[in-house]
Amino acid sequence: MRLNKLVLTIFGMALLGGCAVAPTHPSLNDEALPPLVPVRDFVANVEGTGNYRISPDGRLLAWKGVSNLKPAVWVKTLAGGDMRAIPIRAAGVVWSGDSRFLFLTVDATGDENTHVFAVDLQQGDWRPVDLTPFKGAKSNLVRRVAGSPAVIVTSNQRDKKVFDLYRIDPTTGQQALMAQNPGNVWSWVVDREGRLRARSVKDDDGGYLQLREGEAWRTTIRWGKTDNWWIADFIPGGNSAWAVSNRGRDRQALVRIDLETGAEQVVHEDAAVDVEEVLMSQRAQAPLMAHSMPGYSSAKVFDAALAARLAPLQGGDPAAVYVGSLSDDEQSMTVNVGTDQGWKFYLLANASASPVLLGESNTDDVASSLGKTQPISYAARDGLAISGYLTLPPGVRQRPLPLVLLVHGGPWARDRWTYQSTNRSMQQFLANRGYAVLQVNYRGSSGYGRAFMEKAVGEFAGKMHDDLVDGVRWAVAQGIADPKHVGIYGASYGGYSALVGATITPEVFACAVDVVGIADLASWFEETPPYWELGKSWWARYVGDPADAAQRKLMDAKSPINHVANARNPILIMHGVNDPRVRLSQSQRMVNALRSQGKQVEFVAFQDDGHGNRKWTNNLTMYRQTEDFFAGCLGGRSSGFDYYQLGAWAF
Repeated sequence: MRLNKLVLTIFGMALLGGCAVAPTHPSLNDEALPPLVPVRDFVANVEGTGNYRISPDGRLLAWKGVSNLKPAVWVKTLAGGDMRAIPIRAAGVVWSGDSRFLFLTVDATGDENTHVFAVDLQQGDWRPVDLTPFKGAKSNLVRRVAGSPAVIVTSNQRDKKVFDLYRIDPTTGQQALMAQNPGNVWSWVVDREGRLRARSVKDDDGGYLQLREGEAWRTTIRWGKTDNWWIADFIPGGNSAWAVSNRGRDRQALVRIDLETGAEQVVHEDAAVDVEEVLMSQRAQAPLMAHSMPGYSSAKVFDAALAARLAPLQGGDPAAVYVGSLSDDEQSMTVNVGTDQGWKFYLLANASASPVLLGESNTDDVASSLGKTQPISYAARDGLAISGYLTLPPGVRQRPLPLVLLVHGGPWARDRWTYQSTNRSMQQFLANRGYAVLQVNYRGSSGYGRAFMEKAVGEFAGKMHDDLVDGVRWAVAQGIADPKHVGIYGASYGGYSALVGATITPEVFACAVDVVGIADLASWFEETPPYWELGKSWWARYVGDPADAAQRKLMDAKSPINHVANARNPILIMHGVNDPRVRLSQSQRMVNALRSQGKQVEFVAFQDDGHGNRKWTNNLTMYRQTEDFFAGCLGGRSSGFDYYQLGAWAF
């Protein structure tokens, strides 16, 4: 009854619309802008689906969607077509090796203390059961066990700084400790049969690999601080594996590695960027695909039969084609096909059957109102080649437009050409509002090799920020951007960049939006979650160690909170109250400091969310605040009040 009343209220208010705000920037006044896409279509479209996963036996399909306006995981019997929803907000969906259970990872409040739930599809109620009911602990799903209901997980329930390894039987809920972390294990390596084979150990020089022999551990390979590698799968018949590695080279490549000697044989590498992802064959235990993204998506398919099956889905235009899941016999698979405007999901049931469209992302119906994203590049002031992406409003002539510099987080991440990706489709949302949107993979971004990342050492609020400003200058020189109407938006490290832009280079940006950003580097470093302990030396190398007085002084000089007096333009700050990575106090202190100086600042706190919103209601607020804010300072348009805001309280 409550839901029916809510639906009637929402649709009863639909005719009220939302008092859309027309653009005021001169370059937009006489342009045929595309129809305004409602905010709800970006964040709460009930038709949008994703995360399609076929069961190992090929009989069942699971995916994430919506049921009764709330998040749910759906399960369908492929032969009979029967469907059923499990009402739960799951971050990840994984089948058990025997196809009986669904394992769901859930972060209910945004505090990142993730739990692993199991749903027994042989039980009538399909009730999710928490396999890791550890209060205040974070649990991660490592892998399923082939042919078995068992699942391997890590958890920091014993010691919040490190993760122990467990095997859990979902039929009984019994947890068996496989290995206790001595305090320096970075990761555990388990094979598909559920056997613990190796562990990665961190030390002051970098780290080393240990192979398990009975109850003992034997050290084999060592690596340096700037080496990065991980095992994709073991090769049968000895201590060798398929891996992605940059050991002895600048960029990550797909290699065959001898786990005794460390010797590597390169199987595939991209000439420009890192290999980022590998799909392994369950049957042949060999690589099927390797992915990279130099500009548009690039994929190397090693299996000719698979290449032939995927070819019809590529089409003539750029597209990113990923195999989302495979049945054990590899005859059935789900395939994700992405562009800059959305994703489509297909089922390939067998080698001879035509692809079946399963679903689409939430923007399929409005694709004509979205912009095209194109790779760009320019030289930074010190000559370093910088790559990125530009999205322009559709139907707008080439002329200086209001521009939003959209800065990705991490900073050990990168912007990608595909829709959603790092910035959750914000680039398309802003382009629809009339802005040119520039995304910059500044130095320190991942994916461009070791040397490119190393150039970020000590460069917070330095050359990393120069790369962003140089991107704005490039856009101005190209006639893309109006230099007096440039805004900056970012989350996490991107939020820090937005605050740096507002306080250290305020002459460049007319306004700034910071989401869960760092305001004070020293206090942020001291307040990181305990399970970051093994990785803090990496952060210290790039940003400084506040325990050292001289380094703390440098961190203070690079902290926006110490430059609030320089702020001259409007700032919008938004933060999830349960954020464990960047505490809410970072934004609260920044807001108070700005207000004490009489600066223009708006502040929004998101309840029941953390470092990046999971609830569509909070995303609705975030997008609405952003479009109204930028309309005021940059001159784009806003859709105004969205009637979904009326019912947001119920969710």
